[in-house]
Amino acid sequence: MKKLFKALTCFALSLSMLASSLLTAAPASASSDATTVSEETIQLEDGAYCIVTTTETMIPSVARGKTKTKAAEKIYRYYNASNVLSWEYTLHATFMYDDYLVVCSDTYNETNIYNPKKWIYKSGKHWKQGNTAYGQVTIHLIGTTSSKTVNLQISCSKHGVLS
Repeated sequence: MKKLFKALTCFALSLSMLASSLLTAAPASASSDATTVSEETIQLEDGAYCIVTTTETMIPSVARGKTKTKAAEKIYRYYNASNVLSWEYTLHATFMYDDYLVVCSDTYNETNIYNPKKWIYKSGKHWKQGNTAYGQVTIHLIGTTSSKTVNLQISCSKHGVLS
């Protein structure tokens, strides 16, 4: 009888773990439900410019209570003076909030270089602290001593407002 009870308990736990992993939401970049929060164009001295876009996606929660989860990303796109996208840097973050507290629960970053004959990835890092995700990347212009360093951050209020 004890063996049957243990087997049933193991089966029930396995089933609940499987169900919980299947109900986990997809990352924001895989979702088409992303909403643009802000977009800013920055003109640079050499005729190049950057477009910085922040988006958010609500992630369905399987947890009980008022806790909500939101995925956010901030994308920095660098265009040369000929209006060609040269590279982009993206900071991703996930926030959990409930109108009383907020925490950045996860962050990661990615870099895409579209003109590898002119630009090369030099270094990058990301981290989280409290309700903010931070990211930094340095991209080097090949054949020169020139580099571009970008610092991004995404913060979330306890009510789910990004800044």
